[in-house]
Amino acid sequence: MRRFKVAFSIVMVIFMLMTSVAFAAPKEGVIYTALGDSIAFGTGGTGGVGYTDYFNEHLTRIYGEGVYLKLAQNGLTSSDLLGSLSDTDDAYGVQAAVGASNVITVSIGGNDLLSPFLEAFGTLVIENYYIYPSGIDIQSLMADLEGWQENPSDPAYTHFNVLLADLEVTFISAVEEFGLINWPSIIQNLRTINPSADIYVNTVYNPFVNVPILHDAVDIFVQGLNTSIKGYSGIYGYKVVDVYSKFEEYGNPIKLAVGDLSNLAEFTTNPSTVPVPLHPTDMGYKLIFNMHKDLMR
Repeated sequence: MRRFKVAFSIVMVIFMLMTSVAFAAPKEGVIYTALGDSIAFGTGGTGGVGYTDYFNEHLTRIYGEGVYLKLAQNGLTSSDLLGSLSDTDDAYGVQAAVGASNVITVSIGGNDLLSPFLEAFGTLVIENYYIYPSGIDIQSLMADLEGWQENPSDPAYTHFNVLLADLEVTFISAVEEFGLINWPSIIQNLRTINPSADIYVNTVYNPFVNVPILHDAVDIFVQGLNTSIKGYSGIYGYKVVDVYSKFEEYGNPIKLAVGDLSNLAEFTTNPSTVPVPLHPTDMGYKLIFNMHKDLMR
């Protein structure tokens, strides 16, 4: 019994010493760099807070206060990101940030399709719905978009069908450039600069989740981008955050994950209270963050 007491005492002392050392060890924090477009920037989130901000808070809780480098930009395309990772002068310090990072997140590719769509859509609106001098007739535009969804073959909506037909060639080219050149070069550069960082890459979601006719028209091209994002993960050792599937499966009509295009009219007059069209809402950003958190496990 006495030997047992002595042994037990020794074990308890060792345990207490180990515990005190563990508790005394300071959390050093990590260097986290967020790369990408408006989704990484947090556009549409309340106060500009998006998934990268939530993820940084999570990393801070786990590892202690670190360094958060939010190098995202509205409208950024994959060509833009590749340029910043290839620039020999590293004018914006992106490569230096990547090289120093423990954790990197990437959201890129959506604007490769969205930018040409918005440009063509803007031209369509000016040509068909601009009334001088009062401006754009938003109400007529939204009514025609709704009518087009109900009866796309109606000659009154031919201009929408022509828009999609003209964009098809542009979209095919964008998907090919992304898959054959831009994305493999981006991830190769990231891994060349930093072979050991944990990298999380979002798939591209379909921004027209609530506009069926547009959703179906662009979905094959969105999936084309995501095929490349998923396809290189095994080669370069990054984790794929499947935002596309999560948003496609999400069906809560009360708390939208993505700002609805049908809110465009209201957004133009009252942007502070209406979700930004085609961008994640607070709920959407929380869904993206939770996927990152789950992948960390």
